[in-house]
Amino acid sequence: MWFKNLCIYRNNQPFAHSAEELAERLAEFAFQPVGRIEHLSRGWVPPLPGGESLVHAAGGQYLVSLQEESRLLPAYVIRETLDERVAEREEAECRKLGRKEKNRLKEEITLELLPQAFTRSKRLYAWIDTRNGWLVVDTATWRQAEELTELLRASLGTLPIQPLATNSNPQPIMTDWLAKQAEPADVELGDEAVFEDPKNDGAEIRGKRVDLHSGEIGAHIRAGKLVRRLAVTWDERISFVLDADLSLKRLKFLDVVQEGNEDFVPESAAERFDADFAIMTLELQRLIPQLVDVFGGEVREAA
Repeated sequence: MWFKNLCIYRNNQPFAHSAEELAERLAEFAFQPVGRIEHLSRGWVPPLPGGESLVHAAGGQYLVSLQEESRLLPAYVIRETLDERVAEREEAECRKLGRKEKNRLKEEITLELLPQAFTRSKRLYAWIDTRNGWLVVDTATWRQAEELTELLRASLGTLPIQPLATNSNPQPIMTDWLAKQAEPADVELGDEAVFEDPKNDGAEIRGKRVDLHSGEIGAHIRAGKLVRRLAVTWDERISFVLDADLSLKRLKFLDVVQEGNEDFVPESAAERFDADFAIMTLELQRLIPQLVDVFGGEVREAA
């Protein structure tokens, strides 16, 4: 159980639910397979493979999992079928169909084809740190994170959270690391960065497998480019790509993280899952506050 991406939220109120209470709330929104004429179904499933509980709990740390199943019905399939049906009806009735008739026909075709469509499933995991007030979703995009938090809010009735925000804008700080070659002591630069031009919306420059202290990178910075994403290794323990929106992508826990657990021999997959979850959450409980400190402390909304 190792997260690969982090979208981090601050819980603005203490998380008051026990694991048992949370599981009961989630059960009302448990996953049901997508119906024959449904486009999409979302719901909670046990995070532990083969498990039964909708909440995996360890030492005040909760793990939950959202499953989504959708039917794949490409727009071009509907469009081609619609064109055929419209042509057939117009020829049979010797008239042109109006917009309302075409829209009604399109709805009929969609309902007809949906049961035949393939389905696709995906899972999202979220870690709730009840001790330190974090909610972290394992996804690279805030849009997908919101899909999970919206259902969690519906399950609980309320969820007073906000995306992690800091007093200082990460972009000029990360840019300064490269410009002055003076990154924090526990930060080691990787070989990847994305720069954007604040004067030209959408313009960006991507560098991979490059020396981020090279003259070429310095030229981009002197031209006014700002770092949007930066590959780093933190404290020789975790590597990731840090985004200016404070999300972390392509997270990797390095070998040193596992060294303290070398003598542990799990008797089951469940024990391995539990051990991995414990190690991961301990590491992230160290990382997130350090990340906040680097960018000038946390901005929090009133509870």
